[in-house]
Amino acid sequence: MYDLIIVGAGPAGLSAALTACYFKMKFIVLEANVSGGALSQVYPWKEVESFLGLKGLSGKEVAERITKHVLDEGAEIRECERVTEIKREKDFIRVKTTKSEYKTRSVILAIGTIGTPRRLNVPGENLNGVYYHVKDPYEFKGKNVIVVGGGDSAVENAIALQKAGAHVILIHRRDELRCMDRLKKDIEKSGVKILWNTEVKEIIGKNKVESVKAINNKTFETKDIMIDSVFIFIGSVLNTDFLKKIGIKLDSEHIVVDKNLKTNLEGVFAAGDITGCLKRIPQAIAQGELATYSAYKYLKHPYWE
Repeated sequence: MYDLIIVGAGPAGLSAALTACYFKMKFIVLEANVSGGALSQVYPWKEVESFLGLKGLSGKEVAERITKHVLDEGAEIRECERVTEIKREKDFIRVKTTKSEYKTRSVILAIGTIGTPRRLNVPGENLNGVYYHVKDPYEFKGKNVIVVGGGDSAVENAIALQKAGAHVILIHRRDELRCMDRLKKDIEKSGVKILWNTEVKEIIGKNKVESVKAINNKTFETKDIMIDSVFIFIGSVLNTDFLKKIGIKLDSEHIVVDKNLKTNLEGVFAAGDITGCLKRIPQAIAQGELATYSAYKYLKHPYWE
């Protein structure tokens, strides 16, 4: 019987784990992929800027550093173990995974919002050379690539690819980017070519990407662009089936929590991006600590309440 099971080993989950170490709780961390969350899975190359004192480190380096910190304090992280069911029993919570089954008195959901990348749903999208994230921008040095999207992720990745030596065209269906102002200034200086009011209608190739057919949605002019790779960054769709299955109350794609990060299920808390908070590392870390603190008070009730 555990005091706490933390689901997810991104910044929020690792922060929750560190706090659990300090409270001397009996707990484990269950991670469906590898520790570090989006830092290691989506942005291993990206310089981390929003984390006070760690400027200059890449996502991978930060993920390794915060994981090591938690492990050094005695936490146990079980990677590649996806939670499939959480069920409230009379006196405990049963947690089932792809590998085992556990009993715990409380749970923190820190599962992030990586989700499933949103697709363009155009012909040719399944060809080799179509990607939804960039693991290493330098793999595309000297290549002609298209990045589709206008938000932070699209612009950040376009700039990173350009810096790595790729020839980048950013295609955006509107006439203004949706990213942060700083990124707007950065892409102006980057050399990335932007096609405004433009949409990809078809990705063309035999076995791999060779070109795309794009259309200007204002003038309806079409053009074929010879290309080596296409990167699509138009958001993601969170798989909420699991959360609905266990009875968690959702507001759109986020878990509804109170000021102490309690969910509608007794003994179940949530932290990080999944709660709809500002999607920045410091916010996730703060919520991870608060969630464990709230779980600890819940377990020590009424002494701590």
